[in-house]
Amino acid sequence: MKKCCKILGYGAIIWAVAFIVVCVFIGFKVSSEIIVQGTTTLAVIITTFLFAKSLNLSSRKEMLKYGICWVLIGLLLDVIVTARFTGWEFFYSWNIWVSYSLILIVPQFAVRSEKKAA
Repeated sequence: MKKCCKILGYGAIIWAVAFIVVCVFIGFKVSSEIIVQGTTTLAVIITTFLFAKSLNLSSRKEMLKYGICWVLIGLLLDVIVTARFTGWEFFYSWNIWVSYSLILIVPQFAVRSEKKAA
């Protein structure tokens, strides 16, 4: 049960962080695409890394499973929520796919290394 909560909960929170960051920029009418994309990407990287680190896993394969689940949760939430506001054109943007890729890659840097005994 705990694993399921971390998969679903962390995946939803990673998505929510990105969604909220973008909404804040929209609310403040920030029109610089580089600032919005850069800040959102940084927020996704930090959030994903911290959640992956908290899993305390030593297996890259196991960590990849979490990353895949988190991406699928993000995609599902983007289809259900984001596409309603932006339309399907949202998925034509390269930076969205970069964010999904980072959610797969970044957790690999949080894998706990096993120290070998001499």
